[in-house]
Amino acid sequence: MATVAVVAGEASGDIHAANLVRELRTLVPDLRVWAVGGPALAGAGAEIAYPSDRIAGMGLVEAAGRLPALLDARRRVVDRFRTDPPDLFVPVDFGGLNLRLATAARRAGVPVVYYVPPKMWAWGGWRVRRLRDAVAEVLVILPFEEAFFLDRGVPARYVGSPVADDVGGRGYAPEPDLVTLLPGSRPGEVSRIWPVLLGAAERLAQARPLRFAAAVAPGLDRSLLEAPLSRSGVAVDLVDGDSHALIARSRVVLAASGTVTLECALIGAPVVAVYRVSPVTRAVGRLLVRVPFFTLPNLVAGRRVIPELFQVGPEAVAREAVPLLGDGPARRAVLDGLAGVRAAVGGPGASRRAAEAVRDHLGRRADRP
Repeated sequence: MATVAVVAGEASGDIHAANLVRELRTLVPDLRVWAVGGPALAGAGAEIAYPSDRIAGMGLVEAAGRLPALLDARRRVVDRFRTDPPDLFVPVDFGGLNLRLATAARRAGVPVVYYVPPKMWAWGGWRVRRLRDAVAEVLVILPFEEAFFLDRGVPARYVGSPVADDVGGRGYAPEPDLVTLLPGSRPGEVSRIWPVLLGAAERLAQARPLRFAAAVAPGLDRSLLEAPLSRSGVAVDLVDGDSHALIARSRVVLAASGTVTLECALIGAPVVAVYRVSPVTRAVGRLLVRVPFFTLPNLVAGRRVIPELFQVGPEAVAREAVPLLGDGPARRAVLDGLAGVRAAVGGPGASRRAAEAVRDHLGRRADRP
């Protein structure tokens, strides 16, 4: 029986890791998986050695608050590399913890295949050497990442975006008056962005008749949305469940920056992305980040396809959204840009291709004398 260890520290990583594990089980039926993860990985049949909700965080200040849990998770995983060594370690995203665990796995004689490696092309390029020394291969999900890592001596394979697996087959039939608000999945992120999105919705409602809905992220405390909403001057329908269906019905989406902006691009929904962080994270980020954009659609396209707004208030968000509600050149330009992003990313199948790569590495492990 083959054993794989998986560590995913965020909600999106938990989903990507779960999809990988499901595909891998069809290729390696007797597979055993133990993991740091959440409900998605548990639902895919992984034994949860440490729950990821204890370590998830966004930004330097937020991550600092989770430091004791991060250290505890690291210690437990490293101990398990010794007491219950897997045949392969598959870290998924979450570089702050997973880079250290990859190094520890290598020292313990466990091969490492990193799925969704850290965004070293954006910041922290000095970490490439550590990654190169630790991994057998990285499986990348953005088209330009493969060349970045190969040029720096890191074995890399582009498997496509797992987001395409999640949204594949969605039709786009927008309702002309529906605006969807997506404030994120982490409490700190929601507390910073939700009031901004509500304020933008109030301003849009004053300009024309509109309906507003918001997707409630799985596991998010609804009171984080309900309390500010009760104090606002706008009605918003809070929706649990399939956020992709809600996006597909939307004329415009106002969203926290993150994976969801790529989901919007692949579905074909114009989106205004908002990014807000703590003052400390902002100050450090200005020194370290070396990319012209922070949203995935713009990074994939290499140009500004969607509006992306950093540390702004409701007025700026509403101002960017207004032209996208109509049928003029601004909306057509965004839709054309999103079509280019979809073409660059490609269709579904990333999880399957990643699973095939992991299976190949398991086979090499099994072939060793």
